[in-house]
Amino acid sequence: AVTNFVMQQWVLLLALLCMGGCRSDPLDCKKDLVLLQRKGALSRTEQRHLDPVNQDLPHIVNLSPQLRELVLAGPDTIFFDAVIRDFQQSHADFDSFNGHMEGLVEPILGKDKKPVYNPKNDNTSLWPQPPLSNQENFDQWFRDVPGVNKRLNFRMDFVKSASGTYVHDDESFFPIDGKGWNDTLIGLDNQSHNFYFTLEMHASFVYIPGLSFTFRGDDDVWVFMDNRLVIDLGGVHGPLEKTFSVDDLNLTEGEAVDLRFFFAERRCCGSQFRMETTIVPVTGTCTIWGDPHIDPFDNGIFGRPKVDALGIYSSGDYWLVKNEQIKIQARYGTTIYTPSNMSALLSLAFSGSWLWNDTLIIEPEEGEITYAGSPILTSFPAEFSNRISRLKYVPGEEHIDGVLKNYPVKMIQAFFTRNVRVTINRWPKHIDAIIQMPQQLGGQDGHCGNFNFDISDDSLERVTSRVPLLPEESLFPKEEWVVSTSAAPMSMSKQASVADCDESIKLKALAACRETMAEEGEPDTVNKAMVRHACVFDYCFGGKDFVAEGIIVDHEAEAAASAAAADEAALRRDGEVP
Repeated sequence: AVTNFVMQQWVLLLALLCMGGCRSDPLDCKKDLVLLQRKGALSRTEQRHLDPVNQDLPHIVNLSPQLRELVLAGPDTIFFDAVIRDFQQSHADFDSFNGHMEGLVEPILGKDKKPVYNPKNDNTSLWPQPPLSNQENFDQWFRDVPGVNKRLNFRMDFVKSASGTYVHDDESFFPIDGKGWNDTLIGLDNQSHNFYFTLEMHASFVYIPGLSFTFRGDDDVWVFMDNRLVIDLGGVHGPLEKTFSVDDLNLTEGEAVDLRFFFAERRCCGSQFRMETTIVPVTGTCTIWGDPHIDPFDNGIFGRPKVDALGIYSSGDYWLVKNEQIKIQARYGTTIYTPSNMSALLSLAFSGSWLWNDTLIIEPEEGEITYAGSPILTSFPAEFSNRISRLKYVPGEEHIDGVLKNYPVKMIQAFFTRNVRVTINRWPKHIDAIIQMPQQLGGQDGHCGNFNFDISDDSLERVTSRVPLLPEESLFPKEEWVVSTSAAPMSMSKQASVADCDESIKLKALAACRETMAEEGEPDTVNKAMVRHACVFDYCFGGKDFVAEGIIVDHEAEAAASAAAADEAALRRDGEVP
């Protein structure tokens, strides 16, 4: 089948930075900065904003301000995760029917977010030669069925075009040649290829007025937005085209939209695939620092009110992000400086198929950094890179406020495949981290939350009980720490709160926090109450030395949110991202 796929759509790329506080070594704690924003110079993106007419995209002056912003700030490359299921020619639905017919699937997705077979297909008076054999066979298309299909994960890379759209273009689209069942036929190019497969892709984007979605191609394509069928090009047919205006969904600007795309390659002998879009997957940020405080991916997403960061006070190994391909774990433990036997973030571990199942472990300055068991970044500054990752160990920037002028920041900037970026502040006895990533196919969970756009189900109780880390799952060296011996979450230290603070100390804390927030120029935003609450907590249980640090962390996170997307785009243009 020959497929031309064109999507024209504009969305808002959100860079979400979360916030919290700190309570570790009184000397180190003042230095726990999250400095992601360059000071004293404009980024390339900011320069382009000032004079777009003379830059690479002169046509953008005709776009609305929102769309112009998206074109300028978008990264040079994005990707979407897809799942391909390979079938054999003998399957009853493949290489058997002809003709385009709408209504093969119900207009609403099923509870499992899959297309639902329309019983009208069984009415031979409507379709003497129905394009689907029966419901049982159709239900196999987008589900894993041993012996019937073979599942393969497929990463679809999109390169930014001169017009600002993202394009995946392959005139000979045979992504599973040599894989799956590997049963081949001779294609139009006179080469052997693996035909007969389905593809599904999921993404989330943010609605702004004027978005449209156009598809042109052949063989079955169904596009759903928020569970509703918006494009129906079912059947085995020649190239057809259809456009859908997202405005017809009657959405509120800034609202999240769930996009689900289903495709089938059902007959020989050609295959072209062109997908063009300005959709950028929603990217979230999880911040971990201090005792540790954790701000999950969903906190404040889409401009919603933020809630207090989670406080995890126990020691041990825990999941931050658990996904089929991406595994990120944290080791929490006490130091001689942590008050009331509370914990700090002592180490991070990264592994999974996205890293070819090697393990990266990052410890404080008094520890080491290892990749696949070998030390890396042993000097400062230093760099390490391979085909799937790049790590830079560099000096950070001092905060503009003189409070921390004597405490330079040592920072690790890590760039990985799958659009994952991690920034780590490395102190002598603990570390702080920011994890930026898009939603992952198949879901995710851990202390950074399940990233489902709903912060209400990421409470402390739910997060700490949902995905316990079993001893055999730990990526850290076993001889150094004792990991929990049961599937149940480790016992938590008593959860302190501002209510436990002595009233006289609380009054002093409020005064100190107001003074420090004023010095830092903390903006009057919806996050201010959360910042003040974390500050008072730090004063009550860690002392006044923690106050300046906690406010600075929050202030820098707030400032970095507006620059994260632009910084990433500049790094990609400079070749800083693999």
